[in-house]
Amino acid sequence: MDQPLRLTEGPLAALRARPLTEAVAAGHARKAGYRSHPIDTTSPVYGDPMVAIAGHGIAGQNHYAARFNPPYHAEITGATTALLLRANVADRLARVNTRLAPYGLELWVFDAWRPIAVQNHFHDHWMPDYLRRARPGLSEAEIAAEVSNYWAKGAPGGEIDPASPPPHATGAAVDLTLRERATGAQLFMGSIFDDVTALSNTDAFEDVADAMSFSALEARDNRRLLHWVMAAEGFANNPTEWWHFSWGDQMWARLTGAEAALYGPAPSAALPEG
Repeated sequence: MDQPLRLTEGPLAALRARPLTEAVAAGHARKAGYRSHPIDTTSPVYGDPMVAIAGHGIAGQNHYAARFNPPYHAEITGATTALLLRANVADRLARVNTRLAPYGLELWVFDAWRPIAVQNHFHDHWMPDYLRRARPGLSEAEIAAEVSNYWAKGAPGGEIDPASPPPHATGAAVDLTLRERATGAQLFMGSIFDDVTALSNTDAFEDVADAMSFSALEARDNRRLLHWVMAAEGFANNPTEWWHFSWGDQMWARLTGAEAALYGPAPSAALPEG
């Protein structure tokens, strides 16, 4: 087998050199209020089935069900080992992998469809409790605002509003990174998955003042690569989370200017029990 291409050559080198500043700024400007964006229940893909991403050649492990999952270091109650997405979304990820393959790279998925119990846990309990300990001077209103920057509201009682589902409840949102196929080593992105500071902003490393900061430059170029290779398959990136991409949900619709989202909540018949 031929040696994989280096990231300093070929088409992907151009993606690593393509700035993110304008795209991320546009995302910030458009994102507000995305949970109120219309959903087209007559869309041809609205009933798109849920599939296991492994069947599409996509590697990953559910971070919330893993034994080693910083910053939590504990399995999250209600988490599932399943990695499920809408079939159209999984197909698009497979095409991204095809483009990455000549470089010896592939996608690595942290989270896909997410049980509403996990969403509720982080939005309603884990993140507010953490902020009360870490930043005791915050008011409850400030805590709520900070939580909303990184965790979408779930569904009280577990009943998802069909007109406003959390992104990961649709099966159209996915958290991922890039890794070397042969060794499993993840490309350096400058922060861990689920960081809740400005480091998680997709463009956090765009303004590298020191040309000798090799860590910052590597993180910048790898984030650019991930962003643009996903965008080429129609995915939209959440501008506050370098790892979060979606196709067909309300955030995607708001960020891309689509008239309506294509998906509502994932069909329950296709999901794990419990």
